[in-house]
Amino acid sequence: MPGWVCSTEEETEAAGRAIAHLLPDDAVVHLIGDLGSGKTFLVRAIASELGADPLEVSSPSFAIVHEYPRPGRTPIIHIDGYRLSDRPREWMEIGIPEMLTAPGLKLIEWPKREFEQFEDSHIEIAIRVLGDGSREVTFRPQAPGPRPQENENRGQGGGLLGPGA
Repeated sequence: MPGWVCSTEEETEAAGRAIAHLLPDDAVVHLIGDLGSGKTFLVRAIASELGADPLEVSSPSFAIVHEYPRPGRTPIIHIDGYRLSDRPREWMEIGIPEMLTAPGLKLIEWPKREFEQFEDSHIEIAIRVLGDGSREVTFRPQAPGPRPQENENRGQGGGLLGPGA
């Protein structure tokens, strides 16, 4: 499991550039860390290294989703689950399931655990602020979990949305 301890913004940016080269083109990445830990900063470094304009990268907290084009490649989709409710109906209306299965690198800040039902697998990048203010960044591929049988309960009051979703 690769990891970095970053004491400066330059070291964090270097970690992001290194991480960029570890990511498959269509990976789903869960970014885990407290508010202010540097998730968006790390996304900017990853996106820049992969050909997106770093000036376009910003926290999607209010927009929920940002898409960063890359010349000649699939886009980078930056999702922020912080302001999303726990109601799957909202995710469906926004198109989260389609985004998670579409071509392109998906970088998700504050992912909902339930998003995993729409993924084959994901990579977890955790950022922990240490006592001296430095950041510990860890990179962990997550094994695919069982996916729900989407068609099994459709039309029976269940399924992905479930009753009362």
